[in-house]
Amino acid sequence: MADRRDGPRSLRRRVRGGEHSAPGYPAHWEADIALRDGSAAHLRPILPEDADALQAFHQRQSEQSRYLRFFAPMPRLSPRDLERFTHVDHDDRVAFVVLVGEEIIAVGRYDRIAPEVAEVAFNVADSRQGTGLGSVLLEHLAAAARERGINVFTAEVLPQNSKMIKVFTEAGFDVGRTLDDGVVMVNFRIDPTARSLAVMAQREHRAEAEAMERLLHPESVLLIGVSSRADSAGGRFLEALERTGYPGEVYVIAREALEVRGHRTHGRIGDVPGSVDLAVIALRPEACLEAIEECAAIGVRSVVIPTEGFDDSTEGRHLQRELVSRARLHGMRLLGPGSLGFLRTGPAALNLSLAPAMPRPGPVALAGQSSALSAMLLAGTDTRGIGLHEFVGVGNRADVSLNDTLQHWEDDDQVGVIGLALESMGNPRKFTRIARRLTRRTPLIVLRPPGSETHRPPGHDVRPSSLPRRALDQVLDSAGVVQTQGVDHLLDVVDAIGRQGLPLGPRVGLLSNTAALGASLRGAADEAGLSVVADNRSVPLSPEPRLIQRAFTSMAALGQVDLVIAGVLDAQKADVAEVLRQMAIVARHSEVVLLVCLVTTAERFGAVQQVVRRDGALPPVHATPFTASRAAAGMLAAALRPEADDEEPATREDVDAVAARELVEALLPEEASTGGELSAADTAALLAAYGIELLVTRPVADVDDALEQAARIGYPVALKSTDPVLRHRADLGGVRLGIPDAVQLRDALRTMQQDLSFSSAPLEVQAMAPAGVPMVVRSIEDPSLGPVVSLSVAGDATDLLDDIAYAIPPFSESAARRLVDAPATAVKLRGVRGLPPSDREALADLVVRIGLLAEDVPELARLELYPVLVAQHGATVVGASAHLAPAPNRTDGSRRTLSGPPVA
Repeated sequence: MADRRDGPRSLRRRVRGGEHSAPGYPAHWEADIALRDGSAAHLRPILPEDADALQAFHQRQSEQSRYLRFFAPMPRLSPRDLERFTHVDHDDRVAFVVLVGEEIIAVGRYDRIAPEVAEVAFNVADSRQGTGLGSVLLEHLAAAARERGINVFTAEVLPQNSKMIKVFTEAGFDVGRTLDDGVVMVNFRIDPTARSLAVMAQREHRAEAEAMERLLHPESVLLIGVSSRADSAGGRFLEALERTGYPGEVYVIAREALEVRGHRTHGRIGDVPGSVDLAVIALRPEACLEAIEECAAIGVRSVVIPTEGFDDSTEGRHLQRELVSRARLHGMRLLGPGSLGFLRTGPAALNLSLAPAMPRPGPVALAGQSSALSAMLLAGTDTRGIGLHEFVGVGNRADVSLNDTLQHWEDDDQVGVIGLALESMGNPRKFTRIARRLTRRTPLIVLRPPGSETHRPPGHDVRPSSLPRRALDQVLDSAGVVQTQGVDHLLDVVDAIGRQGLPLGPRVGLLSNTAALGASLRGAADEAGLSVVADNRSVPLSPEPRLIQRAFTSMAALGQVDLVIAGVLDAQKADVAEVLRQMAIVARHSEVVLLVCLVTTAERFGAVQQVVRRDGALPPVHATPFTASRAAAGMLAAALRPEADDEEPATREDVDAVAARELVEALLPEEASTGGELSAADTAALLAAYGIELLVTRPVADVDDALEQAARIGYPVALKSTDPVLRHRADLGGVRLGIPDAVQLRDALRTMQQDLSFSSAPLEVQAMAPAGVPMVVRSIEDPSLGPVVSLSVAGDATDLLDDIAYAIPPFSESAARRLVDAPATAVKLRGVRGLPPSDREALADLVVRIGLLAEDVPELARLELYPVLVAQHGATVVGASAHLAPAPNRTDGSRRTLSGPPVA
């Protein structure tokens, strides 16, 4: 793209008019980014001290690349060029550099040429072409430009610069192109579109999946911190690596021995010959920083750090953040700290973990965070004989997180079910976005340990949420995630799915060889919410195994059930394992899922479990009806995930997002450090921009004013206090409804002034709304989840019982309807006790609009519509309050970044 510094569009001062002071350095624009080849890099605004690095970058470029960028041979940047390119105001002129180490590998910039238009340009290192740098730069420049009031990008590109034209045309924006005097003129609006967000998500997925592929499939491994001690973490990694017969190069760093386990050692990382794909750094926390730098010097691509000790102290957090920053700056991805490592079964088996043994191969993928919970997962996997494909312990998830493991496993056809133990979430909004896409084809079973939202493991650096635990639970449910209550519960569900797949439908059959066991099974099934369509308790208790086999065959072969729980009271005569084997054969041929509850002695149960552990073709065996029914419920929840979540977000033609943006910018200037409560008029204007009308309300100063305003509104009217505590509380004397005329209004005003003399809040007159079910709709900008919309029936009882439904916008039409129906007390909307049903579609439309508003306006810290009266026809918003605050740096916005420490 041409350098326009001497052309007519060149910009010397702010084009919007008026003098101003340029914004300070925008630190929130800095980001670590993932590239298409799986490596990382650091993106930040350019600085004056980058002049030498920029000159070096320019001179490394080929003659052709320099010509395509500047439309002229330009072997060296002049001092004037360097001055102009590195001195920007971060407003009208913005430039980003992408760094690996101290080396610039890409530059992107825009220059404002009109109040809402800027010219954009990129330059990517020849050696980094094809790694997605151009598209990442475009996303970050567009986000910065929107923040500065720019909504259109233009560019001039030579026709032969096909790569740059492709960056624009494949970004998902509506790009216009014309040919003028041998130059391609490109222009497009930079507002995020459904297509641009989809393109960004696809590229993000590809880059993060590739990073995991590089990490989990190393061709050479460097072990740092190996010693001859039996309890040495480095030595245990080496031993695990040897047990799987790793065919790649293994390098060992040990200072106390010339040889460890037959491997020649090196005293320093710099002495290692050849390239290294993966390094395991088993050193004390302080030594890890130096090791990262030394690993970078020899070209290490990925790092695993099993070291604990990065605690929640200020020093511990700083050390961990510095560790991640250095690794990413050098293009590396990091697993840990506190990682238990990873392992893979199958033909290309690899164990680079602290796991005591290799599991049986199978379709299950497991991931945990802390080493303690990861060890529990692996122990339970061994006890049950779960068929495992891959395990990853992300530790403190300081860099590589469970989101990355999901990106990787989404493309792996050998993964049939995924189990995760989540102790903290750095980017829950991104997690649910990935989960919603992934669960269309792969079941996702998740454990969030009780108390994990308030008692995080040391080193888990996350943004705190202001919402209750149930808010995230509901968000995960809507994404198709199956949640479990403990490690055993999680492993029971993934084991059952891994062995047999998902049931084809919800129909459950119960089978037992005693009536008492059958009654217990039925109670457990009902408690788990199973849909029981067949219940056979008539099989006699007998040492003859064929009786239970025949009964199961009869139930399964009729095609009337999808899942069977067989309760077997062991007569201690038959070979139970053989009975299970024959039943499993019938189940496979009948396409029925089988779970078994075996009641027997501990010795016989253990013997059967050992057979099941070794044979992946057998169904899982449970000791109680409760655990069997619980596993069945998990399987069915995964099979019957909410399909409606796959719909596109709904839109509304009458929404005026531009008007809302202008209002917010006027009320909350760019330089504002705090926000505040909106006035009633401003709140009404903001809602009106999204097609939401408030009930007509007029403040009153005295009796005459009240009578005048009531006459304008039209009787009957309501008289209310504006006191926040009283304004909706008729029981406290703050509301008088249905006042039919001036006489009664005068009397009501006098009475309320006397009764509420303790409150200085003025009164207001309001039109009467049609009778309906009172609801409350809220939105909040949560530090962790971003915008969240909640809905409940109005009233103290609802708040006390926490009967509130939560969801993340934007909403599809079906998702909005589900949120409306989610609270238990929302049954009132369907019409109860002789009342007519309320207009739930009108309420769902309101939910869609509030979702769009919350998504579009991150400055909207809090919004409450209370009450919303949902009548037989239509919904009326009676009152509203809104609070603005400076826009947060959302964790999952319109630019790709790697997760990092909490940023305001």
